Amino acid sequence: MENSYSGKRKTAPLRRIGQTLIIFICLFSSFVTAKDIDNYLDLAVLFKENGQYHKAIEVLEAVYSKGADDRVSRYIGKCYYLKGEAETALDFLNKIKEKTWYDYFYLGLTYEDLGKQTIAENNYLKSVKIKKSSIALYRLAKINFARGEYKGAVKNFLEVISLDSSIRLTYYYLGICYLNLENFPQAYKYLVKAVNFYPENLEVKEKLSIVKRKLGQDFFVKKEKDKAEARRAAEFSAYSRQKDIPSIKVAIAEDLREFTFKNNGKFMIRDKNKTFTAQKDKFYTIILEDKLTLRDYETDSVYEEFSGPLKIYVEGEDYPFYILNLVYGEGNFWHKKRDMAYRGDLEVRVNNNKLTVVNLVSLEEYLYGVLSAEIPASSQQPVLKAQAVAARTIAFKSLGRHKKGGFDFCADVHCQVYKGFCAESPKTTQAVKDTRGQIIVYNGKPIEAFYHANCGGCLCSDVFGARDYLVNKLDWQGHHDLSNFSPFQEEEWFYERKEAFCESGRGSFRWQRVYDEQDFNLAFGFTLSSLKYILLLDKGDCFHYSKVAIAASQELILDQGLKIRNYFDKLRSSAFKLEEKFSLSDQRQMLLFWGAGFGHGTGLCQEGAIKQAKEGYSYKEILRHYYPSTQVKAVY
Repeated sequence: MENSYSGKRKTAPLRRIGQTLIIFICLFSSFVTAKDIDNYLDLAVLFKENGQYHKAIEVLEAVYSKGADDRVSRYIGKCYYLKGEAETALDFLNKIKEKTWYDYFYLGLTYEDLGKQTIAENNYLKSVKIKKSSIALYRLAKINFARGEYKGAVKNFLEVISLDSSIRLTYYYLGICYLNLENFPQAYKYLVKAVNFYPENLEVKEKLSIVKRKLGQDFFVKKEKDKAEARRAAEFSAYSRQKDIPSIKVAIAEDLREFTFKNNGKFMIRDKNKTFTAQKDKFYTIILEDKLTLRDYETDSVYEEFSGPLKIYVEGEDYPFYILNLVYGEGNFWHKKRDMAYRGDLEVRVNNNKLTVVNLVSLEEYLYGVLSAEIPASSQQPVLKAQAVAARTIAFKSLGRHKKGGFDFCADVHCQVYKGFCAESPKTTQAVKDTRGQIIVYNGKPIEAFYHANCGGCLCSDVFGARDYLVNKLDWQGHHDLSNFSPFQEEEWFYERKEAFCESGRGSFRWQRVYDEQDFNLAFGFTLSSLKYILLLDKGDCFHYSKVAIAASQELILDQGLKIRNYFDKLRSSAFKLEEKFSLSDQRQMLLFWGAGFGHGTGLCQEGAIKQAKEGYSYKEILRHYYPSTQVKAVY
């Protein structure tokens, strides 16, 4: 049966003006050279990107009849699979002489489509034997999950998380596996994460409720008792403030009705009319009622009522403030609720009838809590120093970014992640001290020192607007740009591990996601069959999409990389290839993402910088690599 995608998937115009020449070469050449095969593959990629799988197949079968290589067999087989013709797909996939890990993965998918789960499983195992990938392990886990073999599924899902902890659905399935294995504490652990990721999903909430009932009240009473004892025993060492450094304001919690805190030293709470002297080592709660009410955390008795804003400051020896139940990374795979401690003083403001808790701290002490949150503290000292200078530059450049809210920065990725005193480590603190006051300047002015986890081997210059000190190039010695990449080379970029500073073998350099019908409904809240189209419109540097249109119940235009990532279940980056798998009746059955990098890809690549530090680069050499034509300058 010939699939026609008109009306089923909206398509964009082919993106290469040389397509007519390629078509001419493909259709009228009587024999093929290696260059001709490249042209055929390029044209097939252009059709495939537009969902025109039948046209991609026509082009490749023309060259296949004249003699071709494994790349053609692979691509025809993949297109037949995506088109819903699994039997024909197998004919071509099995003809590949030198199979890669992703060939066995597509064979696994194809056998699954034919209902041959055992053969599919064997092919996934072959794929994993060549190279452990989260996508093959995920499909193995789903096969075991569907069979009710929950121990095997747990093993596979845990392997997925070890490779790529950003795949949020994995936590839900682990919770369900442990529920069926009657390991209720573990089920609770993973389903709490799943509810954080998908707070509107009623099915996820229902499963968590079942686990809570299975655990019983005694489990939670003991859990709270243990937590309360640990909190009462929490002590923090005194420190000396850096009073000769500029002070900043960081919002460490927003949209609260109340918050609870203590200090190991004596402290004061003050509004414009009155001052309350608080006891050390005692928990207090501030609640927003008609006024700001100060209560005893344990007895709930009222001490005082204030008119905001409030200043909470240490009187005497400096100890950090210890605050309970702060949330960071909301909705992301690092989402957590934790008790946190912070140097400096606190300020409590009322914004839109909610509380905002602000930390008043010196810029250098702020960086102590940023560095350890933004980069592994085990990294080499040169890369920690480079990160310290970049983070300080951002803070110096962006003072007052949240001026309307009454503070300079938030404590999340919108500004920089800030986890305060508890997250500090000796190595990161030393890196801040060793670079005290240093920032990056261009023509004497502080730069926008963007940084990210992993560029995927390619640095972007256009995400936040052009700057002379941001470059678009392959992130490796002797390589420059990707302007000569053909369509097929671009696609291969997402399958193969290219040489790059940040090619560390971790899940952020190359990553994959797969959503079958069950996955999609859980993650997106509607069915694949109700998805009318995904139209990939604009692409910038390093293959990062900057504009995508989606239509289900309504049409959405996502016009920023971060919006695209967030919509598609928090992708690691907006640099990806998307494949949509259809049935013979043109119904969507699966989405596959093949991606590169973690973050926006602009400025300093942290994993690349780590590799450079291992190779002997100094912190200033690392900074010059990622921000050419800049200098490091001390501002205090």
